[in-house]
Amino acid sequence: MYTGALENRPDIVAKIQRPLWGNPPDVLRRVRAPLLLAEALRRHGLACPHVAVARAQVDPALRYVVKPLRSAGGTHLRMFDSPSAFIPGRSYLQEWTAGDPCSATFVGNALGSAQLLGVTRQLIGEPWLAAAPFQWCGNIGPLPLDAKTSATLERVGQALVREFTLRGLFGVDFILRDGVPWPVEVNPRYPASLEVLERATGQSFLAGHAEAFGAAAPDAKERRPQGKVVAKAILFARQPLVVAGTMPWAAALEMPFDDLTLPFADIPAAGTRIQIGQPICSLFAIAGDFNCLTKLRTAVAELERRLQAEPK
Repeated sequence: MYTGALENRPDIVAKIQRPLWGNPPDVLRRVRAPLLLAEALRRHGLACPHVAVARAQVDPALRYVVKPLRSAGGTHLRMFDSPSAFIPGRSYLQEWTAGDPCSATFVGNALGSAQLLGVTRQLIGEPWLAAAPFQWCGNIGPLPLDAKTSATLERVGQALVREFTLRGLFGVDFILRDGVPWPVEVNPRYPASLEVLERATGQSFLAGHAEAFGAAAPDAKERRPQGKVVAKAILFARQPLVVAGTMPWAAALEMPFDDLTLPFADIPAAGTRIQIGQPICSLFAIAGDFNCLTKLRTAVAELERRLQAEPK
């Protein structure tokens, strides 16, 4: 099973010689093609930002974001402010859409239907996490939606499964504007926001992913949800640092990996050198409402204080 960014390398996926719980190379190529995705959504009457993969397709009346064709995590995205910023064949333009950045997680089955598992609010380019503009740096959720928005998202998932034969877990990044979701990217694999939903609900969604590929996942032990809302953040380095041997996450390393209260993940080994802009670790907070974001910011500030206090 592959995870983040490998959807950009269908050539590598094609070399996997073992049973694969994941979408095959031909599906990855099609669903990651900006024009094909936009056309598919419009055929189903769904909102979609304008995209341009050639200079002749640029609408001068629109504002655009320049996105690499092989993008992941919002890296290397920037506003389109000069013709030299757009290199056809390496990047494309997507209409700038104002609103709230969100992620929806689905599971597609072998019968060609999709189930919406949940939605989270994305953290994008947050200065308190030292993230670059447009850079994904976390999620908070589940996000409550009205019935109309939920129904539209279900149509999005169904359209993607029918048009591209997507199977298993996949994510859709979208902008929520006035209750209308505007999909901007499809992540045709296990999405990073899913662990937020799993922690909040106490459910494990891997069984549905395995079943979509004709396999059976190991039975997961029942886990109780720890709170109504979970927030996850990725902290990036503001300055070069070397990870010390004693850090706040030491206690987390002694906890079971399936403990829903784990406050840290993606923990670097002692002695790791981290450069400016590189991720340090992931942090989590749990609360009864969206105030858990305040708890998360407090935890991040405390970790940064500890990092600054460590001898260089």
